[in-house]
Amino acid sequence: MNINMKETIDRELGCIVLSEEMKSRIREKAAPRRRDGAMKWAAVFVAVLILGGTGAVAGYHMLITHSVNGEVLLELDPMRVVEIHIPEGQPAAFPSAEQPTAPAPAEYPVAPEPAEYPVAPAPAEQPDSAWQGEQPGVPDEYGMIQKDYKDYRKIQEELEIHLLDTELSENNPYMQGHIMTDGSDFAMITVENYILGDTGRYQFLEEENRYAYESGNVFLSPISLTVRLILSEEQLNRGWDWEYLGMYRFAESYTSGQGYRVNLVERTLENGDAGDAVLEKSAVFAADGVEYTLRGRVSMETMKGIVETMK
Repeated sequence: MNINMKETIDRELGCIVLSEEMKSRIREKAAPRRRDGAMKWAAVFVAVLILGGTGAVAGYHMLITHSVNGEVLLELDPMRVVEIHIPEGQPAAFPSAEQPTAPAPAEYPVAPEPAEYPVAPAPAEQPDSAWQGEQPGVPDEYGMIQKDYKDYRKIQEELEIHLLDTELSENNPYMQGHIMTDGSDFAMITVENYILGDTGRYQFLEEENRYAYESGNVFLSPISLTVRLILSEEQLNRGWDWEYLGMYRFAESYTSGQGYRVNLVERTLENGDAGDAVLEKSAVFAADGVEYTLRGRVSMETMKGIVETMK
């Protein structure tokens, strides 16, 4: 069934029910952020919905725009229609219980000069339940195909497309990848714990389907990745506008060494300032018609350095 992206997301959001207490906490911007694990994507989307309606997914235009609290950001490199192999609900593939080792020590470049950072310690043995392997990609009632993966490279193999990647993500046993697509117009890939940095002591929380972790000295959180792909001319003409709402500010636009036009967005404190705290940063850029967002609690220089490694 061919359902456009806006209708699909609006209908799914309409099924979300929040308690009055949660609504009040979001409106007052008083809900503390949990740092023992990755913040739920759904929680962010719900916050946007309550604070600003469905503006994050509405307003399709010929020009794809991004904004922060009404401030339109500088235009990125253009998105274009790309071709992918649509995941078909293949049987789940379960590996052995043996876990891969953590990344060997490597240099994490920091603009303008590279600096050597410690990397995550060797992972503790994980229970079999920690494996969130490939799950059958069966369309739901709205025609959406959703599928989980343990490896970002496996996603690329199944979609038969080359996407930007970094050596900083290699040999990572804690990735939690996911793809959502309507099979005709758009696809969105999310990868939690994409880059570990010097975070450590990862522990899988089975009931929440996520990992808890300890912050490092440089990486106060792992880096997550979001990849957005447009699959049809119709969707390209509609666009894919989105907006950061609430405690965020536009920080900077610049051109990376690879020639990507990058917008940097930073989370703020209650007074709208970032202060001296290392708060969440988002780097948004497009390459070869595909849009990427890197997000995590690192310094601005470290985030820029990570962008330089995306090839």
